Amino acid sequence: MKQSSEAGSSPLELVAFTALLLLPMGFGISVYSQVSSELAAESIARHALRLAMLENPTRPSEEFSGAVTLFAINWQVEDVGYRYWCSSGCSLVTLEVSVGNARAIQTMGLPRT
Repeated sequence: MKQSSEAGSSPLELVAFTALLLLPMGFGISVYSQVSSELAAESIARHALRLAMLENPTRPSEEFSGAVTLFAINWQVEDVGYRYWCSSGCSLVTLEVSVGNARAIQTMGLPRT
């Protein structure tokens, strides 16, 4: 009678199963990083635009640099860029903030004078 062999390579199995278990973690960490950057960009854009409008309602562009820097420090992000523009005869101010590959755009109306 032929006996079946249960012999295997435990270290090889350990490496194979560990690799299979760690692959989803790498994907999850990548997704977490992207989502975190998107949330940071949205928050920084919204709050920096609001702060700039409250500090200097007639010329908020003078306040963007400090506001973006302040909220970037709070979010503990370093790779932050921004640009702003006005439209509709400068009655609307738009702030675009980028954190890594994530971008967020916020628009707010200037008060009428």
